[in-house]
Amino acid sequence: MPDIVYIDDEPGDFLSKAGARSTRVEPFEFEEGGSNDAAFAAAKAANVWLFDFFLITPAHSELGDENGLSLFQKWKVTNGGRPTTVVVSSDIEKAVGEPLGRLERHHVIAQKHGVEWVGTKTEETFDRIIELADAADLIGKNLQITPLDNKQFGTYDPRKLCFDVLNAPHDAEWANSAMRQIDRARPPREIPTASGAIAAQSIVGWLITHVLPYPSFLLTDRQAALRLELTPASFRALVDAVETKGGNKPNQAKLNASKYNGPLSKFLGPRWWRAAIDDLAWHLSQDGAGFRPALQELSDTLAVSWLEQSEPVLISDADLVETDEIAEASDCVRVTNEDFPASIDPAWVRIEAARSDRKLAAKVIFEDRELLEAGE
Repeated sequence: MPDIVYIDDEPGDFLSKAGARSTRVEPFEFEEGGSNDAAFAAAKAANVWLFDFFLITPAHSELGDENGLSLFQKWKVTNGGRPTTVVVSSDIEKAVGEPLGRLERHHVIAQKHGVEWVGTKTEETFDRIIELADAADLIGKNLQITPLDNKQFGTYDPRKLCFDVLNAPHDAEWANSAMRQIDRARPPREIPTASGAIAAQSIVGWLITHVLPYPSFLLTDRQAALRLELTPASFRALVDAVETKGGNKPNQAKLNASKYNGPLSKFLGPRWWRAAIDDLAWHLSQDGAGFRPALQELSDTLAVSWLEQSEPVLISDADLVETDEIAEASDCVRVTNEDFPASIDPAWVRIEAARSDRKLAAKVIFEDRELLEAGE
C-alpha cells in the first residue's frame, strides 16, 4: 500500500527511477489553479510527503509564486501537523538558493526550509526517501505515546525508544549505557499525538539533524576505528572479514552486535553503537594476551593497521565533515559552528589549515584560539 504521497507537475520522470519500489508512492499531478484536494486527502494518511519544488512554470501561470515549499506550508497548517517531508528538484540548488555541499550537511539546508531532507531527482535520493518512509512507519507503530492532560502532545517511555524503536539488544551488557547516551543526545521529550506519522516526524527529524551527522550514541566507521586504535580502512576491512566468514568467536559476535540496525541505519552509511564498541574494547583489554593481540585474533588472518598517534583525533574538512585522516591532537584545534547541536563535541582541524583559512579560523572554539596565534 502506498505510504508516500508525491506531488509534481510531471511525477513520472522521478518515479521512473524507482523501479518496483514505485508501488510505495501515490503520485499526483499538480493542478495548476486547482484545489489539489485528492492529493491532500491522500496525504493525511501518508508516512512521507514528497514535493517537487518547481510545480509550475512561472512564465505560463498566474500562480508563479507557488512551489513545493509553499504548498507544503499550506498543507501543514490545514492538517494541523505534518509527517516526514522531502523536497526534490532536478535543479535543487536553484530551488533552495545555495549549493547543497557535502551529503552529511544536507540536513542543515533542509532545516532552513522546515523539512527533513532535500535532494535531486536521482535513484540515490529515492533510496533515502524509501528509508525515511520505513523509519516513519516503524516509529509510528512502536513508539507508544501517553497523552498529556489537555494537550495535543504526549510523552513516551525512554526504554521503548531505546529497545522498540532504535532496536538496541535488550540483553546486551551495554544496554543501560546506550540508554544514558541516547538521553544525552536530547531526543524530543514531547511528541504530537495527532497520528503515528506525525509523531514519528519528531524522532526522524532528531535522528537526521542531531544523531546521524555527528558523533553521538551512534558512531561512524571512522569513530569506531579510533576507539579500537585502528585506522578507518583497517576497521572496515576487519568488519568485512568478520561478516564474510561469519565468525562465531565471542568477540566476533560482540563486533557484529555492535552494528546499528534501527531506523535510518543506511541513510548516511553504517553506524555503530558507541556503548557496544566501548564494551568490546573493554573485553579485548581484559584478554590475557592483551588488547592488541586479542583484536588481532578477532580478525583471524587479516593484518590490521594500528594508529601510531599517542592522542589521535579525526580530521574534518572545511565543512566540518570528518575524513579518514588521523592526526595528533596537539597538532590540531577544535572547531564548531551554529549548526552543531549543543550536546555534540567540536570537530578537529589541523592548526595550519585554520591559520590559512579565515572562515575556518572563525570556527575555532575560544579555548583553542591562542594556538592559532602562537605561530603567527
